[in-house]
Amino acid sequence: MKRLLIALLAVLGLTARADAQIGRRRADMASAPNYWVGLSYGYIDGTTIVDGNTGSEWQFGYSSQIRATLEKSLQSGFSAGISAGFTTAPLTYTSGNVFNAACGSCRADADITQWMAFIHSGGGGGLFGMRGTGLHGEFNLEGGFTSFSNFRVHDTGARLDPTNTKYDFTFGFGGGLGYSLSRTADIYVSEVADWVLHDQGTNVTTSAPRIYTFRLGGRVGF
Repeated sequence: MKRLLIALLAVLGLTARADAQIGRRRADMASAPNYWVGLSYGYIDGTTIVDGNTGSEWQFGYSSQIRATLEKSLQSGFSAGISAGFTTAPLTYTSGNVFNAACGSCRADADITQWMAFIHSGGGGGLFGMRGTGLHGEFNLEGGFTSFSNFRVHDTGARLDPTNTKYDFTFGFGGGLGYSLSRTADIYVSEVADWVLHDQGTNVTTSAPRIYTFRLGGRVGF
C-alpha cells in the first residue's frame, strides 16, 4: 500500500510538471504576435550570369536591395512568410550578337526582383531556445523566383535584350544576429546566399549563379 501511494504521488507530480510546461508554452504562444511586417536594406554582391536565350553575358556589380516581408507566427520564435525584394543593379552587358547596334559591350542597368517564401527562426524562442528581449540567433530558409528585366544602356537608356521578363527558380539560406527590443519589435543583421537556376542554353557554367545579400532590417508584430 505504501509503495502504491508513493507511485501515485510520483505520477501526480509528473502530470503537474507536464501541465506546467504545456501552460508555459501556451502562455508564450499567446504572448507572441500573430503577424509580423518588416523592412530591410540589403547590400547585394556582384555575380555573372550567361543568358541562354540571347547569348549575352551579364556581369553585375554590387547594388542595394529594398525588401518587404509579411510573416505568420507558427510558435514563439518561429514563423513563415513571404517577401518581395527590389533592386536596380549596374552591370557590364556583353551582347551575344556582334551586330547589336545598341551595345556590343557596355555599361548598363537592369532591375532584379525577388519573390520568396521563407521560414524564419530567432527571437522569443523557437529553434534556438531564446526567450524574451535581448540578443538572439537568426536563421532563414527561402525559396521562390528571381526575375531580371528592363535591361537598358546606362548612358542612353536604349533597350537591350531580353525585353521580356522571365522568372528563375531560386533557393537559399542564411543567418545572423537579431535583437528583440520588445515582445513586438526586432532588429537584425543577416547574410543570405541564393542560388538562381537561370537558363544558360548551350553555355555550360560550372555552378549556378549565386546572389549574396547582407541585410540590415527590422520587423514589428501585431
